[in-house]
Amino acid sequence: MGRPIVLLIGEHRTSAYVYQAIRNLGVTHVIREDGPSEHRPESLNHWLTHAYVRSMSPLMRVSSRARIRELKGRYPLNDEPIPFHHILRVTSLNDAKTTMWLDRLDPQLIVTHETGPIDPSVLARFDCPVLTVKPTIAEGQIEAYWAFRAKPDVCEARIEQWTERGWSVVDRAVLYIGGTDNFATYPYLQLTTVLPLLRRQIELLLKEDVYDRRTAK
Repeated sequence: MGRPIVLLIGEHRTSAYVYQAIRNLGVTHVIREDGPSEHRPESLNHWLTHAYVRSMSPLMRVSSRARIRELKGRYPLNDEPIPFHHILRVTSLNDAKTTMWLDRLDPQLIVTHETGPIDPSVLARFDCPVLTVKPTIAEGQIEAYWAFRAKPDVCEARIEQWTERGWSVVDRAVLYIGGTDNFATYPYLQLTTVLPLLRRQIELLLKEDVYDRRTAK
C-alpha cells in the first residue's frame, strides 16, 4: 500500500465536497481543525461588506434553491459527510499534535481546505507537496460581491502549491457569475470549477511520485 493523501480542513461545510471529490485518489485521513479563525477583513469597508454577505447568504440560499441544484448537478457535487473514523481532530493545525500525526502518516501529498492560517514553519517540515484551494469561501464571496457590482462579472478560483517562497499558483480558472448568482450560490460555483482542477493536479503529482520512485531504484 502506498503512502496516503491527507486532507487538512477547518469547520466549513464545503470541505465535505472536497473530500468526496478526491477520496478515491488515496485520501485515507482527514485532520480537522476545530474552530479556525475566520477571514479577517482588511478594512472597515471590507468588514461591513463581509457582515452584509454573511447576513444575506441564508436568505439568498432559500431563494436560490433551483440554481444551487443546477450547480450541484454540474460536476456533480457530493455532500455526504466525511466518515467519522477518517477524521482526526486537533485544536490547531499549528500544534504538536498535528505534526505528530503527519509525521506518523508520512503522506505523499497534503491538501488543505478552509483552514485557519498554517504557519510556514509547519509547512516547511514536510517533504511532500502541499496543495490548497484559493480563495477561501469568505474571501471569494467578498470578490463576488464586487463582481456583482461591476462588469464583467468575473471571479477566479486557483489551485496553489506551497514552495520555499510561499504559495505559488499551479492552476486557475475564471468563474463567470451568472445573472441569478449571488453570495449563496458562489460556494457551489467555485467548487464545480475548482474541484476538477484539484483532481488534475493531484493526479499529476501522483504520476510524478511514481516516476520518481521507479527511477530511484
